[in-house]
Amino acid sequence: MSKLKAPPFACAALLFFGCNSMTQAADILDQGWNDTTLSNWHDLSQGSRILPLSWARALEEPASEERFMNDKTISAYGYTPYHPSYKGKRLTLPMGFVLDDSNDSKLSFTKLRWFYDQGTKEPWVGMNCSACHTAQINFEGQNLVINGGPTNADFQNFFKELRAALSTTASDPEKFERFAKHVLEDDLSKGNRQRLKKSLDSLNAFYAQNETLNATDLQYGPGRLDAVGHIFNKISQVTQAKPPTPNPSDAPVSYPFLWNTPQHDVLQWNGMVGKKTLLSIKKDGGLDVGGLGRNAGEAIGVYADIRPVKEPAKSGFVSSVNVKNLDVLERSLYTLKPPQWPGSLPKDLAPGAKLFTSNCAGCHAPLDRNDLTTAITAVMIPISASDHFNAQSPKDSTIGTDPWMACNAYQFKADAGVLAGYSKGGDPKETIQPNDLLYNMLGVTVLNTLIGKGRDVAELAFNGLLGIDTKPQKVPGFKDRALFGEIDEKALRLINCYRDSPKAPLLAYKARPLTGIWATAPYLHNGSVPTLNDLLLPPHQRPSSFYTGTNEFDNQKVGFKTEKSDKNWFLFNTKLVGNSNAGHDYGVGSLSDIQRSQLLDYLKSL
Repeated sequence: MSKLKAPPFACAALLFFGCNSMTQAADILDQGWNDTTLSNWHDLSQGSRILPLSWARALEEPASEERFMNDKTISAYGYTPYHPSYKGKRLTLPMGFVLDDSNDSKLSFTKLRWFYDQGTKEPWVGMNCSACHTAQINFEGQNLVINGGPTNADFQNFFKELRAALSTTASDPEKFERFAKHVLEDDLSKGNRQRLKKSLDSLNAFYAQNETLNATDLQYGPGRLDAVGHIFNKISQVTQAKPPTPNPSDAPVSYPFLWNTPQHDVLQWNGMVGKKTLLSIKKDGGLDVGGLGRNAGEAIGVYADIRPVKEPAKSGFVSSVNVKNLDVLERSLYTLKPPQWPGSLPKDLAPGAKLFTSNCAGCHAPLDRNDLTTAITAVMIPISASDHFNAQSPKDSTIGTDPWMACNAYQFKADAGVLAGYSKGGDPKETIQPNDLLYNMLGVTVLNTLIGKGRDVAELAFNGLLGIDTKPQKVPGFKDRALFGEIDEKALRLINCYRDSPKAPLLAYKARPLTGIWATAPYLHNGSVPTLNDLLLPPHQRPSSFYTGTNEFDNQKVGFKTEKSDKNWFLFNTKLVGNSNAGHDYGVGSLSDIQRSQLLDYLKSL
């Protein structure tokens, strides 16, 4: 087992985990990252811009004068506080929230001016990959950080509270005055107050519109997000349609785990993104333009600034997306190994291996934990009202799990606004229609965003041909980073999805190798089954409700503990639309208790 050490900055800044336990965890999990890769993963901006740094430091809780960015609030929503510094000032932010200093002179909603003679590169706070793809597990009293694992944070309620904090700051004169004094410091003139208020109102209007577009009564709870829904609705804002078309973000899913990602031919739960690479003499396989596009789309969803206008003598959209850092972050995954099981295992795993071969391997191809190069062809299983497993041809099977993530991605439409008429990329004659599928508009937006970064993308491709590594672009002065519709309409849409699923690629879910699966609870794409043990039961015997939010791990059932506690506060109800725990039986539910235990032990070892 390789010996990894915690980076020096982690020991200095980490509050939630002790340095010794971090070092031991790295040894136990053996994920293969060195200090530089780990630092980049938790440090680099992908172009996300949520709010200005000075505002983040000054913002108060909606109902008190306490700072919004404080350890207690951050922890309450499942994120981990850290305390980096920026130009000598100590910050408090959630891990995975990073600084972006893009030139905003040609941007849209983040081109704000709140003091006289303000420059074009004021730092903003945004998110990068690590905010959503870093898991924390308390395993037998030891805190483990799983790089590339699914976060257990409550994105939906964190941003709801952030939005409330921004709104009350604008509407409460006393709050605004305290906010202004902290943001403007020595420049507290009447003119600057007015500039700040105008900018605050502008950002609030953008988020109010975004909130309306995403509106749903369904509570996601910890560890889930309707990422595709949020990305689609951000595209609706990019279109500049008046008004933009709302599509409820009501199909939350678990955050996918990221190890082995570069080996996959398609990505996302429904395989909606393909992998395409440009040749390179480097051993990393070349520029992954598919990954670049996927990550650009993800950055758009977490508030990268996109302006869909063409500049003179340059095609493509203006944006804050940092394609060079996206390339560095994607390449981080080339060396990320699945975490190895940190506990003890039976000496004889052969009975479980045999059961896996008989019951699981047809869809979930075996893959050695140290194999980071073998190409993985996904088995796409069409959605259906019920399971059907064909052992001779798994691709002819169907899956009866919750259909809504795939169904929404396939069906959501919106007013195309300024995107109408843009080529869809393949055939120039195929253009975006005035009212079109959001999936098509996302593709056009990502394509034109990358075209708008033409020089940077060209350099990435050219450097790959020459064997030159991409250099990360870091924000100067940022140091001491810590580790780290109506019911009837919906029923009709579901009927149409099931009808179209045999011939529509998007109406399917991806089966992949299960290496490191022990560290990715809860299970099924929508997080509706709390433990692996429960997943191996017949669907009607799985828990119909359970509590989530804790990081306390149940190493017998393999998943997080489900009993109610102060940290395990959210009641997950599988009877709600979007939360179904049905499907994915394929006969595994008929296993005896002994067989289930044997198979569970083998799954731990993967």
